[in-house]
Amino acid sequence: MPKNILQNTYLYLLGYRDNLSLMYAEIFNQLMKLMRPFMKAQGFTSRGNNFYKRHPEGNIGIINFQKNRDGFPRFTVNVGIYSVVLAKYFLAEFNQKTVKEYPSLGDYHWESRIVSLVPVQNPARQGDEDWRKFGDKWWWYDDSTNVEQLFKEISRLIMDFGIPAIEQRITDKQLIEDILSYKTKNLESWEELHWLLLKNLSVLYKTSGEIEQLESIMRHFKKVLEKDPSDKVVKRHLDKLRETRDEQSIPINPPKKMKP
Repeated sequence: MPKNILQNTYLYLLGYRDNLSLMYAEIFNQLMKLMRPFMKAQGFTSRGNNFYKRHPEGNIGIINFQKNRDGFPRFTVNVGIYSVVLAKYFLAEFNQKTVKEYPSLGDYHWESRIVSLVPVQNPARQGDEDWRKFGDKWWWYDDSTNVEQLFKEISRLIMDFGIPAIEQRITDKQLIEDILSYKTKNLESWEELHWLLLKNLSVLYKTSGEIEQLESIMRHFKKVLEKDPSDKVVKRHLDKLRETRDEQSIPINPPKKMKP
């Protein structure tokens, strides 16, 4: 952490919260003012600290600027995909009536820190000790921050890694391929795949009509229940997969044109 940020953070903790918060907010706002026209040129609309790009099939790609919730002057950048099919299928599970037009961090069906998308051998990653050591990065800022330089750094990462990651996963078919690719490269069986990914994959198979692939996952769920009949989460999901009712009857808001 730069020395001047340490000093300002010390003042912040001493009680100069209001003045420093206003100063930090203006610096972050300056970055967003530069970011909005840039993201608009890439086909994204903005809302708060989020940038959205809707695919013709309905799914949404998101670039999210996540500020530190404890008030420290730093942020990180997240990349996400929101699947209308998955959101719709799990509406009741999350006590929701319609899919979200502007999904927030935590709603995504695929997500990653933008810095995690940067190859380990990338010079920028290798040149940052904390990024190299911890595999994560937060950008600190204060009154000495060169906002234009910061914008150039972040916008380059978005162009080189964030937007390509969205384009590679924006459709449900691509989400399926991404999960399968991850399993093939890293795992030996369904048992090793994270429950949430496996659950999403089963729904995507069901809604796309890929019955053979769906039955393969359902057989895995059955084995899980044979080992632990008390697993209500798996049983509930398996029972829903077996339902024959038309899932399209679940209400959903028609896609709307997002406002810039």
